[in-house]
Order: sequence, then C-alpha cells, then structure tokens
Amino acid sequence: MIKVPGFLGSGIHSGIKKKWKKDLALIYAEEPAKASAVFTKNIVRAAPLEVGMEHIKGGLCQAVLVNSGIANAYTGKRGLRDVKTTTKKLAKELNIDESLVFPSSTGLIGTPLPVDTITQAYPKLISELREGGFEDASEAIMTTDAFPKHSITKATIGGKKGTICCIGKGAGMISPNMATMLAYILTDINISKKALSKVLKNSVNNSFNRIIVDGDTSTNDTVLIMTSGRLGNKAVGDYGADFKKLEAAVTQVASDVAEMIIKDGEGATKAVKITVIGAKSTKDAEKVARTIGNSLLTKTAFYGEDPNWGRIVAAAGRAGVEFDPDKIDLFFDDHKVISSSKVVMDEKKAHKILKKPKFEVTLNLKNGKASSYVIASDLSFEYVKINAHYRT
Repeated sequence: MIKVPGFLGSGIHSGIKKKWKKDLALIYAEEPAKASAVFTKNIVRAAPLEVGMEHIKGGLCQAVLVNSGIANAYTGKRGLRDVKTTTKKLAKELNIDESLVFPSSTGLIGTPLPVDTITQAYPKLISELREGGFEDASEAIMTTDAFPKHSITKATIGGKKGTICCIGKGAGMISPNMATMLAYILTDINISKKALSKVLKNSVNNSFNRIIVDGDTSTNDTVLIMTSGRLGNKAVGDYGADFKKLEAAVTQVASDVAEMIIKDGEGATKAVKITVIGAKSTKDAEKVARTIGNSLLTKTAFYGEDPNWGRIVAAAGRAGVEFDPDKIDLFFDDHKVISSSKVVMDEKKAHKILKKPKFEVTLNLKNGKASSYVIASDLSFEYVKINAHYRT
C-alpha cells in the first residue's frame, strides 16, 4: 500500500467514462505543500495546463484534481471556463484557496468537460480520501493504459527516513519532453523551493524524457512534485550529499514509472534501451539515440525480433551528427554485431536476444567519450489497432 505522510488520495467513477471505470482522482495535502511542475513543450496546450501553470507560480499546492477520458484540449474559452468552474467548486468543498487546486485532464482532445458530472461527484471523491488511496487514484487517471503505474521508495535525510512515491499514467503519444502522460511525485521530506524545482527538472530529464513509444507529444503532459515536509528534517538545499540522495530517490521512482509506461506502450512487446557511447558530446549521443528510438523501421524490426542492424546504422546516419561510419561498433546486449563496420553477428544469438522482452542496443561511434541513452518500445499491429479506433 502506498502511504506518504501528509497526503491523502482517492479515485472514483464519476460518470465521465462508461462501464463504471474510475475516472476522477484527488490528491490532497493535509496542509498546503511546496510544489513545482513541468509541462508539455507542445504549443497546443490543454485548458487545465493553462490554469495549472498559473496556480503553480505561487509554489504551493494542496489539491490535485485529475479527470480521465476527456483531455479538455482545443476547447477554447469554454475549456478555460470549465476548468475554473471545477477548481473553484472543489476549493469551496475543501475550504481552501482556489489557487491551491491544481487541475489535470487526460483523454480525448476536442471534447468539452462534463462540468456537472465532475462537480456532483465531489462529495464522494472527498469522502473517500484516505492514506492508502493512491492505488485508486492511479487507476482513475488511466486512459489506454493496461495497468496502474506507481512506485515508492525510502531515502535517509538528516538521519531520518523519508518516503518518495510516484503515480503516473501513459501508454501512447510518448516521446521526449514527456507526452500524453501525467505523473505526480509526493514526499514527506522537507525540501527548499529552489531544490524542489531543481530535483524535478533533473529527475524528469533522466526518466520521463528518456522514453519513446511513438514520437508524439501530447497537449496535457504534466509532472508535479509536492512535499508535505512532515519528516521534519532541515530543508534540503539545492546541492550537497542530501540533495544527491534525494535526487537519486526521486529519479528512481520516476524511472520506475517511465519504464512501466514503455512496458505498457500501446501494443508494445519490447522495451529496448538504446545507448550511444563514444560521442563527441552528450548532445550528439542523445541525438543519435533518439533518432534510432524514433525510427519506425527500427521499431518494427524489434517487434519482428529481426536483428536488422542496417536499420539501426541507417537511422544513426541521419541524426545530424558527424561520425566515421567505418569505425563504429554495434552490440545487442553483450553480443557484438558490428566491429569497425564489419559484420561479426551470429544470427542465431542475435535473434535469441531480440526475442527477450527487454534488451539493450549499444552503438559506439568511437568519436569521443560522451554517452547518452533512451528507452524505446517496439511498434506492433496492436498499436495501430488501438489508435485507429480511439474515438470509435
């Protein structure tokens, strides 16, 4: 059971979705919590993001309201009006300031929010708030997800053991700069506002921004971090040993959820870590890794368990990074496929590796000492089936 001192959670069926699936979640801090958030890079932003970005400027949050099934994106002035109505009414029900309510939505773009359906469910949503309610909340925020996603860990700060958890959702429209995903990180560790923003940015860059399902970036992407400070430790600053321990713990739970998203990637059967080493710069290594991870030909080869190294090399060559094609090495796990551009692959061994649900592709550019990686899913028939009939 997920429990974080100072926080309560709930998740219910309000009527947005059919078949009595949970579709409305609430995360509640018993006192206003220090908070920070990052959002989609898409210039088409959903109405809840516009409101959330404004509310989070104060650096405090007490209630996170999440609905699934409808994204409330591309809904114009009505969309903004609907978000403000739902947040204002929730604030009144909770007897808190409206600026302390952080809204999120996920689902179908272009459909208005059913305001009455949502607000009429508030009494039930609030009455079901409890310490162990985050499993219900993680279920309520799902859209095409096959399973709820959450992770929890501990970190010792100032001689006291604190809790860090992450709940999230996402399966498709996943690419760097997040994607159709929502994630909420909660902790009882006392953290300064500056450190909170820094740890969030660093952890997101090393978790959610490393995953690729289909190259799409959505309109609603959000990662929010909140701290209740209930641990009672001296506030963690933005440098030093305690900051490093905190950052490692936050990155761990974020990475766990990020890998669950890849595992759940609509129709995905593989999770492939693509590592590029021997680059002139980290930026170069990342560009090559991302180009390979986004290649449809490479992703379909992974699905077909076909050790088609030519697709990987070709993708690397169009990444816009200078390297000598005659020098590269390529590995599937620890099996060498290309050695200084000569094929040394054992077809049977390579095929056996690609049959695994998780494996690694490593490309050595022999051009420097920098490295980077992404984690990508394959591309299956099921992905096409799910997304071809999303509205119908």
